[in-house]
Amino acid sequence: MIVLSVLLAGCAGGIQSQLDNEKISSLRYDNVACPALVAQRNQAMAEISRLTNGQGYQDPNVVTGFGPFLPDYRTANQKQAGALQGQVDSMSRSIARRECAA
Repeated sequence: MIVLSVLLAGCAGGIQSQLDNEKISSLRYDNVACPALVAQRNQAMAEISRLTNGQGYQDPNVVTGFGPFLPDYRTANQKQAGALQGQVDSMSRSIARRECAA
């Protein structure tokens, strides 16, 4: 059973690796002008709301330690919303660091 799990984990990549790929550095947004960045973030937030029927993106509950072994079972909309949420989080960190909202 363990050998099968290890083999499947190597092939599938697992949900945890997909979730990790959604987290991106906020430094990539530091060269974007504040008004444009705020507009991009707001547009991405609206798209997340559309994709999730107004529910907002929520990270899936992955049992600790099993993330590398579980396949990415999210729907296409959830995957797209997750990627957008990673961008929104990065943009928000850049906005806060540069004090764009002030």
